[in-house]
Amino acid sequence: MTESSACIRLLLAALPWTSGCVGDRTTESGLATGGGTAAGDGLGTTGIGTTGGGATAGDSGVTAVAMAASELHTCAVDDTGKAWCWGANGEGQLGDGTLEDRATPARVVGLGDVIALALGRYHGCALRRGGLVSCWGAGGRTGDGTDQRRPTPVAVQNLAPVVELVAGDHHTCGRHGDGTVRCWGGNADGQLGDGTRTDRWAPVAVLDLADAVQIGASQRHTCALRTDGTVVCWGSNVYGQLGDGTLQSRATPVPVADLSGVVQVAPGHYHSCALRDDGSVVCWGRNDTGQLGSGGFEQRLAPGTVDGLPAIDHLAVAHHSCARSVGDVWCWGQGGSGEMGNGSFVDQPTPVRVMGSSAVASLVAGGHHNCVILEVGGVMCWGKNDVGQLGDGTTNNRAFPVSVQGL
Repeated sequence: MTESSACIRLLLAALPWTSGCVGDRTTESGLATGGGTAAGDGLGTTGIGTTGGGATAGDSGVTAVAMAASELHTCAVDDTGKAWCWGANGEGQLGDGTLEDRATPARVVGLGDVIALALGRYHGCALRRGGLVSCWGAGGRTGDGTDQRRPTPVAVQNLAPVVELVAGDHHTCGRHGDGTVRCWGGNADGQLGDGTRTDRWAPVAVLDLADAVQIGASQRHTCALRTDGTVVCWGSNVYGQLGDGTLQSRATPVPVADLSGVVQVAPGHYHSCALRDDGSVVCWGRNDTGQLGSGGFEQRLAPGTVDGLPAIDHLAVAHHSCARSVGDVWCWGQGGSGEMGNGSFVDQPTPVRVMGSSAVASLVAGGHHNCVILEVGGVMCWGKNDVGQLGDGTTNNRAFPVSVQGL
């Protein structure tokens, strides 16, 4: 397996306590993983990796090295281990001790040893040095054994050290170094994988899974990559997003049909995608906006190839889908809020290149927006911005990438 087909470096060399790659089966580094022009649309920014257009790391002294995004908010880790969040905050999901929305980054209270982040719709979690996990936000999502809202971080209870952390809308999962997985939070569709549909306020073990090397979560389902390159998924399956050929939701893991040679699995809101070791991408599930990249809009109950992509090294999937190829970014699917990043506000059933994208070190997708860390430093985002999730100081949707203030 080549490095370019298996991983994307997240500038973690800047963190003294970790190193590694997303999508690399061998890493135990503790990575988290989840048409037209309008006024106020960021036309002063000429694209990713170009000069101009807002605050840079040099302006503020804050350098982002890792990121995560949800439907309503976005967060970043800086090179000193602090966490910063922006966007909606009605449940305290920014972790700044308030319930006030923020259109620019605010520091998460009390954290200084963060390695990676995982965000749900109304909560956030941090993977910390030593594999510890702290969470904040909506009640019942923080893993502290209560259903109390937490506007500042609290420790997840009864959780041994983890090496990877992911979150769906209302649940969170951590992968241990031995390949087992534990999850907590909402479980209405079985997304915790414990064989029930009972919400859990503290972590429970995913059944029948002991060899996970990478995990992913989205709205109401969860997936895991196994040591042999196959994938299992569990949770909601109303659009076939589990990939087992049925529409039956599952409370324990089931294999994705006819899929092998995988190096990264990336669940979306009602669909899922996987990156294979030859750099190709397959997707399955809902396809009403072209998020499967098939050129049409028919859903798939099993994986199908995304055409028109170069060799890919990282995926980021939400309501839409995006992929990175040697620093360039490609997106497809829902585009009504500018998610495609090419100046359009229309859905795209085949991949399109994000305007001016180059030299991208890290890529994440939220519900209807995307963000990147540039190899030269700085963070840029585009797409939906109704609650300030792009971090540019406004609530205007952006069809081109714009700089996050202060990062």
